[in-house]
Amino acid sequence: MYESTTTTSSTDVKPQLYGILAEFHDPQTLVEAAAALRKAGYKRWDCYTPFPVHKLDEVMGVKPTILPWVVFGAAFSAVIGAFGLAWFCNAFDYPLNFSGKPYWGMPAHITVAFPAMVLTGVVTSFVTLWILAGLPRFHHPLFTIERFRRATDDGFFIAVEATDPCFSPKNTAELFRDLGAIAVEEVWD
Repeated sequence: MYESTTTTSSTDVKPQLYGILAEFHDPQTLVEAAAALRKAGYKRWDCYTPFPVHKLDEVMGVKPTILPWVVFGAAFSAVIGAFGLAWFCNAFDYPLNFSGKPYWGMPAHITVAFPAMVLTGVVTSFVTLWILAGLPRFHHPLFTIERFRRATDDGFFIAVEATDPCFSPKNTAELFRDLGAIAVEEVWD
């Protein structure tokens, strides 16, 4: 008479391997390990440090962001749009002749175009930064690792994701140990 239905709860979900986390003693060892990791062909990995480390971006192969170009394009479009709207309103749609002056002049409309440019640039940079950074992100598997809390204080870490084509739990952990990691552990999501 009654059919039983099964429901899956959050306890039925099996954890998946996110990757391997390695801690290094100092920034120099971290930079050397990052260079070796890149040379080994790893693609999906990142470094975490409590302060900026000189040459780390260069060693990791981090490319410049497109954020300035996106903001410039949006701000330039806002200036063109503000001048176009002023021209349309004053010279085309509703022209008024004041003492023989031209219907439209640029200096009078800079006071509208400049704030439009600034406001559009600010909003575009804010929204684009969130999109490029993948925010908001309320959970990250690395936050579950007790040792990783030191990344904001005095820890230097490299995390390799399991989705990397070169990733192998055993080989990657061995590589980190050979590179001088003081701690290597698996990260589960």
